[in-house]
Amino acid sequence: MNISFLNPPFRGTYNREVRFQAVSPQKALHPPIMLGYAAAICRDAGHKVDLIDAPALEITFDETIAKLKENSPDYVVMLTSTASVESDGGFAEAIARDTGAKTIVVGSHATAVPEDTLNYGFDIVARGEYDYTIRDIASGKKLEEIDGITFKKAGKLIHNKDRSLIQNLDELPFPAIEFLPNEKYYSALYKNPFTFILAGRGCPHGCIYCAGPQLMSGRGYRFRSVKNVVAEMKDRKKRFNLKSILFNDDTLNVNKKHILELCDLIIKEKVDLPWAAYSRVDSVDAEIAEAMKKAGCFLVKIGFESGCDEQLKTMKKGARATIEQARKAAKYFKDAGIQIHGTFVFGMPGETVESIRKSIALAKELDLDFVQFSVAQPYPGTEFYQYLEKNGFMKFEKWSDYLDEKGCIEPIFEYPNLSKEEMEGLLKEAYREYYLRPHYIAKAIKQRLTNWNLFKTSLRSAWSLLQYIKD
Repeated sequence: MNISFLNPPFRGTYNREVRFQAVSPQKALHPPIMLGYAAAICRDAGHKVDLIDAPALEITFDETIAKLKENSPDYVVMLTSTASVESDGGFAEAIARDTGAKTIVVGSHATAVPEDTLNYGFDIVARGEYDYTIRDIASGKKLEEIDGITFKKAGKLIHNKDRSLIQNLDELPFPAIEFLPNEKYYSALYKNPFTFILAGRGCPHGCIYCAGPQLMSGRGYRFRSVKNVVAEMKDRKKRFNLKSILFNDDTLNVNKKHILELCDLIIKEKVDLPWAAYSRVDSVDAEIAEAMKKAGCFLVKIGFESGCDEQLKTMKKGARATIEQARKAAKYFKDAGIQIHGTFVFGMPGETVESIRKSIALAKELDLDFVQFSVAQPYPGTEFYQYLEKNGFMKFEKWSDYLDEKGCIEPIFEYPNLSKEEMEGLLKEAYREYYLRPHYIAKAIKQRLTNWNLFKTSLRSAWSLLQYIKD
């Protein structure tokens, strides 16, 4: 079979395979690594595959169709998202018309609302972890016998049982990033170009807004052997001109024994590839931070999320995720010499103007290297979405309402005491208050005068952010 894997064109540098699906106000473009996994499995099964990342290639709908025709695909596996599903469905219909291929749609949105997703023009929904699902479809197995898919037959909806999560992640091939334009992926946070590596999948924590663990990877952390992870790091360094990697696990250091073993092996094998990772405030201590630094970690992304302990409880961050613990985590990483990118989310249940201002105040107190403020996105299938829907707080008519005209996150809910307009205003106020402080500007200039790569990427990010906050 000929199989094309596709991240479709939509809103310029739109990111689908991320936690907040949008065009980043600070400009970043991330690789669709899960498509890469499925492509590698199908390639190893003997199928002819290609992987087209239209946003990275900056190609139009017509140009994407032309590239698809070059592979004469039997199936096109399309990544979709909440805000883009209407556009993606229309494109699926064009693919069927112009190439004759069947379309298989993947991603958290399709997993959450498969019947609704099919109605936009796709042939099959592959729900949850779809690595092996695509292979099974391509092998000619009867659709009725394939776990984890939803489709229609003679007008009747067929919803097969869920596919079990993959337990032995070491059995998976490395993602087929050789098909991707790796030089195109960038962020002001990393050394560019960069790529993703997953040291594991899933998250044991219960945050109500995070779609990945609730819909795709599960409430539990399945990790690869450190030997397997380091082998991928060495392969990426040898074969591709990458300057850094981001471990895109929800929390790389959630298991102390595993993170210390990983750091030890990276050092022992002299991998010498800078890396960044996600952390929680309650998953780090001085020993972990120091080990990560020695192994090449230059930046961590921490979900501080709120400056109010009551809000952290409401979003179910966990008993040990407190403001006091946030201060400790920031100090551990600062003392180790690791930069911190902190994220804060506005609009969780119980949020008020006062609690948002506490979050802005905490960000300034922690004095992080980078911050990201966002209005929460209630993705279908999450506990947060269900809460808003149940209480009548949703204020949208169609999925595309999740974005504004620039492709940035648009609030699609409001509370009796907190309007959409107030959240939007506070979001821009937060960015202005944080990044336009004389102290921060002086520190940022000093950092960038000694780091040419950071200086170049920061110019693009800073210009984009300034355009966003001035509107």
